[in-house]
Amino acid sequence: MNKADMIYDISAIWAAVQEQFPYFGRLPFDWDEQYYAYLGKVLATEDEGEFHNLLVEFTGSLGDGHTKYIPPEPFKEAKPFVRPDEPSHTIEGDVLTIKINEFLFDHSDYVRKLLTENPDVSMVRLDIRDNIGGNTFYGAKVAELFISGVFHGCQKWTQIRKAVDAASASQLVRDSEERLRRYIDDGLMTEEDVEDAKNEMRRTKYETYLDTHGSEDNVAIYDGPVQLLISKKTMSAAEDFTAMFKSNNRATLIGEATFGSTGSPYLISLRCGGRAQVVSVGYRLLDGTEFIGSGILPDIQQNPSEL
Repeated sequence: MNKADMIYDISAIWAAVQEQFPYFGRLPFDWDEQYYAYLGKVLATEDEGEFHNLLVEFTGSLGDGHTKYIPPEPFKEAKPFVRPDEPSHTIEGDVLTIKINEFLFDHSDYVRKLLTENPDVSMVRLDIRDNIGGNTFYGAKVAELFISGVFHGCQKWTQIRKAVDAASASQLVRDSEERLRRYIDDGLMTEEDVEDAKNEMRRTKYETYLDTHGSEDNVAIYDGPVQLLISKKTMSAAEDFTAMFKSNNRATLIGEATFGSTGSPYLISLRCGGRAQVVSVGYRLLDGTEFIGSGILPDIQQNPSEL
């Protein structure tokens, strides 16, 4: 490892965050200044372990669970990946409980078979207290068995940026407020144009949209009562899954707040052996409720170990 590689790696992370990160509006510091400060620390260190710790701190300062630096094997905490258990189920009386610990694979056939073979159950409990996430598409395939038609879970947004617009904005924001007011009075632009240019430079110019799941011809297999068991270990795609049921009033959420981190990560391979990921999509519930950093709240608070 040499200084050029170290500088390249922190710069690659800085640049990726500039282009991908959807939460610049909430940062309590200027990202360029943060980069400059950590660049100085990188230049000052000769210790490889300290360098990797600096990149962990640098990405961690953004305060997002899906934005992080992962050091190479010799320098990261020894937490080997243990594949979650396969889906399982129990039936007590007329209550069917289905436990799903990941959405790395499509478990909709498993759930469909249980629902088809047990048509007389009065309640379905979906236990995702230990669900590490995976692919939201696979979670939606399970949700389609309980929610008919087209449905949504979250409001989403991502950065939009066109080079020529950025160039114009970079010129405009250098002008004084007095000159900008003259442009507006002369009809060269509107106040909305000025604000749009400022958002361009702040990296807070977004395309907003709703996630969309299901289809017009989808008919749920089960339309009875549903309980969704959640915990702080419910994360990522499992939170997307939770949002589908929460936003559509399709289940009673029981347990504790979820982890509070989701959003498609942009992946970066780096020269010094580590890798980084940067969240690319901002999320809130369909009704506007924020949950990134705090979690989706249950309807009924209960210690997950007691469920």
